[in-house]
Amino acid sequence: MRKCLFPCAVLIIGMLALFGLPACSSSSNGSGDGSNDDGSNNSDGNSDGSSNGDINKDGAVGPGDLPICDEFEIQAGSIPPNLLLVVDKSGSMDYATAAGSNRKKIDDAKAALTMLLTEGDGKIRFGWLPYPIGSECTPGVVTVECADDSVSAIQILVNTLRANGGTPTGESLNNANSYTGLHDEGRNNFVVLLTDGMPTCPNGDGRTENAADNALALTAVESLHAAGIDTFVIGLGEDINNSNPDLLNDMAEAGGRPRAAAVKYYQANSLADLEAALQDIGGMVIGCNLSLDTEPEYPNWLWVFFCDVNGENCVAQSRDRDHVNGWDYNDANNQINFYGPMCDQLRAGTIEHLEVLMGCAPPD
Repeated sequence: MRKCLFPCAVLIIGMLALFGLPACSSSSNGSGDGSNDDGSNNSDGNSDGSSNGDINKDGAVGPGDLPICDEFEIQAGSIPPNLLLVVDKSGSMDYATAAGSNRKKIDDAKAALTMLLTEGDGKIRFGWLPYPIGSECTPGVVTVECADDSVSAIQILVNTLRANGGTPTGESLNNANSYTGLHDEGRNNFVVLLTDGMPTCPNGDGRTENAADNALALTAVESLHAAGIDTFVIGLGEDINNSNPDLLNDMAEAGGRPRAAAVKYYQANSLADLEAALQDIGGMVIGCNLSLDTEPEYPNWLWVFFCDVNGENCVAQSRDRDHVNGWDYNDANNQINFYGPMCDQLRAGTIEHLEVLMGCAPPD
């Protein structure tokens, strides 16, 4: 088992230096005539919105660049995402996880969820939705809302989980989508679906797998994804993984977070498998976004630098308004968001220090 669930957490909660500037009188070509200042909001006079990256972290100005001036520091930090745990506690969770094992699926779920909650405390805003309610087909509802301090309340409920009832997966996921806490535009929002069997409710009366309940579950995941809520799908137990993986594969694809493998969902045939799946998911949901405490006066003149642990040897990173690989500023939420391989670097913990600078506005 890995030693650390979230290796990137130390990076993103550190202080960032933001340099806010009034309009400066210096010209961008160094000649004083302002001939390169075309008001196009780029640092090299190009009209395509690109920057030549010549600006230096210490404020020195390369050819064609605007200077950095009037520096001050503000606090910035990672934005914990919302992660709703949708957990199947149907009667089959009382069976062994694998043939010949003396561990029940419900016991493995409790142990692995405890690990996730412990490691993610303070980094992820967890919510809790077990299903079914009671012993039949009543779908689950959110019993602990996503919050900064929800872990202790969820842990108590995890410890008291008991396996019984049918499998109303689709209706429970629809209830997850109805929960307003997952429609938080200032955060990333996710669902983890942990299930050990095919849906059997409402059409199967809690006993029989059928096409209508399968379709209901798949449609529910599609609706979550359409609302901007991605779903990670975990199948727990040899019985489900060997008998009918097709629906779970389709749900994983529809949820927007499929694995890059032939099997798209997370197969867990042991406690170790389940812990590894939750470790991977926990690392992926940690936010690739930073909240700034002060709104930059000139957001078109932001630069982002990746530095070493001492804040030195800084390299400017590309802004990507197409959100494929790079960073961009979201003025609606006053956030800097990272995308693609750049986001992967942050989550992997390979970036030791990050700084944000703002250059002068073009002279009037």
